[in-house]
Amino acid sequence: MHIHLLGHATLFIEAADCRMLMDPVLWDPFCEGLNASCPTREIDVDRIPEYDVLVISHRHLDHFDLRSLAYLPKHVDVLIPPDKLLRNCLRQMGYSKIYALQDFSKVVLGKTTLLTTRSEVRVPEFGLLVSDPSGVFWNTVDTLFAPPTIRKVLETYPSIDFMLGTWHISMEGDQQYNKPLTFPTELYGQLLSIYDLIHPKTFAPGAQGFKYIGSSAWQNQTVFPTTRERLCYDLAQVLPKTQIIEMNPGDLVELEAGQATHHPQACPFARTLVDDRYLLDFAPVLAGFDWRDPNPEGYDESLMLQEIRQEIEQEWPAFLQIQQTILFSDMWRWQVIYQLQVQFPSGPQYWFINFGQEPIQIQSGRNPLANFFVFITASMFYSLLHRIRDWDYVTCSGEYRTFNKVYRVHPMGTLKPDAAILLDPLSLKLSSAYVAENNIHQDLDRILQSPDFVKATHSESSDDSYMMSLGKSLIRVRKKKVAG
Repeated sequence: MHIHLLGHATLFIEAADCRMLMDPVLWDPFCEGLNASCPTREIDVDRIPEYDVLVISHRHLDHFDLRSLAYLPKHVDVLIPPDKLLRNCLRQMGYSKIYALQDFSKVVLGKTTLLTTRSEVRVPEFGLLVSDPSGVFWNTVDTLFAPPTIRKVLETYPSIDFMLGTWHISMEGDQQYNKPLTFPTELYGQLLSIYDLIHPKTFAPGAQGFKYIGSSAWQNQTVFPTTRERLCYDLAQVLPKTQIIEMNPGDLVELEAGQATHHPQACPFARTLVDDRYLLDFAPVLAGFDWRDPNPEGYDESLMLQEIRQEIEQEWPAFLQIQQTILFSDMWRWQVIYQLQVQFPSGPQYWFINFGQEPIQIQSGRNPLANFFVFITASMFYSLLHRIRDWDYVTCSGEYRTFNKVYRVHPMGTLKPDAAILLDPLSLKLSSAYVAENNIHQDLDRILQSPDFVKATHSESSDDSYMMSLGKSLIRVRKKKVAG
């Protein structure tokens, strides 16, 4: 069996005695212009081979793309869930051989068997299990599959040779409905425990390969709470015997004798153009904002970069080593990977610290496995470094933001730490004790030297009283005049 990923949820499957095209979305953008594939891909539509079966998992427009379906041949067998909308639209486009399948329906095509798998969501949809002499492949698509479904599948197919599964808990629409944007630790743990029940031989994150574009692009920072890399990293701990791979558009997985082999960019009619998955980095504290450095004092950017880089790369290592077993012991225990983004006027610079490594090292760049995030403008960092601002101002200005998605995985789910034990190296190294009210003294010096400052003058006769302390009370006492 050959499984080609054409992008997002679109698959071309070559099984024994049968070829299938599933959830065809052949052009970008899609979803009425809201979405495009991520990574960015290209499909040579005219080179897609002939196929026998068209499969549509459900009605959502990133799976049911009218433009693609109108272009494709209409004589093939079409398998859909029991959804009148799908059936009626397909008929109007000229498809005639349409078959609505219930949960756990079987379709036998020579040596190939298809089995629809149940979803617990209200939209009519199914996952699809494909088996032939080469092995068993389960594409869960967008389905929410519960333990009873897993048990029923494993009764028929005790070993799942290759599985494409959900890679994040979607937070689509949560900001619009004023829901919390914190990382969904509990739900994510449930997802990992579900995969632990299945124990596939090979697993790859599937579907969910899209980004928001245009005026909706801000949602990329709120909808995708984890990265594809982080799911694979976590699953490697939960399923140490499972081969875990990452598929991009144009990749091919070959299934033979139950073993899956990954062939990157081996599909002859689809390919990845740009791996732009960094656009999906979860950053709810930045969502909807044009994150820039206002740099109100007009600091020289090259000087800021030089001094900030020197502080992080030369001063922090010794500080981290000294404090490793004192301040940062919990960061090590929870395997924190700290990501710092410093926003300069011309764009961001990144550094990360993996507290699980020994010795602790500071490296430049983005780490897709990061779970503790700090964002600060360069001018604010520079102001801290030179003791021009204190943390009250830094926080209230909005030019410092932070969040975390720290957890530890185990076969039964996830554990979450008390946030109070997770300490930001930036706020410790350049703390209020470091600033030491220097900002107030600097302001005072400026005021005293200002031409607008008026010095108060008092003659001896202008005030003939003073305050006397009597216990916890202060009493004004007038001076006695001495006779001349």
